[in-house]
Amino acid sequence: MAKKRVLFKAAKRGWKSPGRVLLNWTKDPISDLERIAGLYAEVAHDRIESLRTTVPNLRGGYGFEAYPTTFLYRHAFELILKAILHAGAVALVDAGKSPPSKHVLMKEHALRPLFAECCRVFKQAFGAKLDDVWDFRVEGMRTHADLAAIVAEFDEFDAGSYTFRYSITTDGAASLSRGFEFDLYELADTMDTVISKMSGMPEWIRDRMQDRWRAAYEAQQEAWANAGPPDHPSAEYSDEE
Repeated sequence: MAKKRVLFKAAKRGWKSPGRVLLNWTKDPISDLERIAGLYAEVAHDRIESLRTTVPNLRGGYGFEAYPTTFLYRHAFELILKAILHAGAVALVDAGKSPPSKHVLMKEHALRPLFAECCRVFKQAFGAKLDDVWDFRVEGMRTHADLAAIVAEFDEFDAGSYTFRYSITTDGAASLSRGFEFDLYELADTMDTVISKMSGMPEWIRDRMQDRWRAAYEAQQEAWANAGPPDHPSAEYSDEE
């Protein structure tokens, strides 16, 4: 007998239920990752905008808002990098290069290894210049070095995606140094730009691969059409053959 659900109950009115959701139906994990990354960032953004308009400043207890919002931004960043890698794995193989390891694709949480592999996708699979790839046309986000610095700083304080998820580590120590201070609104502005600019990259990779495969197919068809029938010695074939 199936266990009765308490939290994940089936919607009583089917599609007519306003809260009904249907997950894992697209059969497109890359697009799913890209969309989920954007939604994590959107939830964080909406909370930040609410705080901007309703709270005079983030002193005292409001400082705790930094934990969930920063975690959401960081998780969105990790997911969009992984979406790029999942899309880029095929492009690397197509270019005769090794794809990202299964560990990097599925288990890695540190941002620097993920970012490095993303750079390899664009450089080795498409021959792109990294300064062009990471030029977001925004001050402080114009070059590969600019984005690498953002990635490195996030990893400096939260390499495993635990620092802002919990206030303590597994051994009971504080996850941040005492009196750790930063401007949450500026972090949010930066991450809003980063996530929005990167959100189309997985689809860009897939579109370029489709264009590449289509061009190769058309070139092959044209070559076959221009080649004519194979030149076989007539003595080896009868009229029936």
